[in-house]
Amino acid sequence: MVSVLERVWRTATSSYDAPLAGRIGVGSRNPSRRLKRALSDFGVDESFAKAAVKVKEHYGFEISVSAVRKATLESAAKAAQAQGEQGSLDLRLLPAQGAATLIAEADGSMVRTVEAGPRQGLRPRKWEEIRLAAAQVQGEEKSLYAVSFESLEDLGARWGHCVKQAGRGLNSVIHCLGDGAEWIERLCREIFGDQGSYLCDFYHVSEYLAAAAPTCRPSGIESWRATQHKRLKRGAAEMTIKELAAHLEPETTEEEAAPVRCAHRYLSNRRDQLDYHIALERELPIGSGLIESGHKHVLQARLKLPGCAWLKSTAANMAQLRVLRANQKWESIWN
Repeated sequence: MVSVLERVWRTATSSYDAPLAGRIGVGSRNPSRRLKRALSDFGVDESFAKAAVKVKEHYGFEISVSAVRKATLESAAKAAQAQGEQGSLDLRLLPAQGAATLIAEADGSMVRTVEAGPRQGLRPRKWEEIRLAAAQVQGEEKSLYAVSFESLEDLGARWGHCVKQAGRGLNSVIHCLGDGAEWIERLCREIFGDQGSYLCDFYHVSEYLAAAAPTCRPSGIESWRATQHKRLKRGAAEMTIKELAAHLEPETTEEEAAPVRCAHRYLSNRRDQLDYHIALERELPIGSGLIESGHKHVLQARLKLPGCAWLKSTAANMAQLRVLRANQKWESIWN
């Protein structure tokens, strides 16, 4: 670290003039580009307070938390702008040849937000859904992500570009997975058309079966559940639905006390999303681990820190910066 003592001059037009700082473009309120990058590098991964500590540890000088926050949020705004410009491109303009099979997943996660206003006093907090999408070529480890805090249409466009960047071509088959939420299947059909197929995450189906098992087979819960798993994986979903139908609770039973009814309805409404045998034959995943992992390391690791609440616009920009980092495009906002 270099320290420079500078004489401050007073002129006819200014009572504070620091020629050296102005010449080299560095000042107490105007950090260099390299310093902004370092502050953003820490601020995108840690709370702003911890990021300031990291700067001290790595570079040997102290900097205010507000300076870290300002630099990081400026970088986040740049990332959001860059990602938004990408959305103006035609996602349906595809090369003739691309990856043979791609895996595409999407899901929502809750982020705590706060209304804009004076910092004094307790401002109302609420949880809002931010949606993440992912794409991966079958058999490869590299994953790409897209995120939106806006409309489903916005996420759909970003998801489409994400899959295109991952390697989608006119010849590609796109294997989509989700937790059964209607919006995920709808986006899959709208964006990928005949190239896409949609599978309901096996883990979510298993949760419904686990809840129904004590009612259907009180003396053999695990064996009953294992039997249903085997049926689903060999393409006999109708047998599981029929089994559930034989143990439905009376219609007068409250919804919370009717796990068999809930499981029966869940599977019955998703008959065309239970082709696990086809996915297994093609060595494709039947669980949405890709997007679940993405939620943890892309979004939640920064946006859901203990006690953390965000302005919605700030959270949206920070999410785009996190995605840019996860997609290994960090250099793009600094070049």
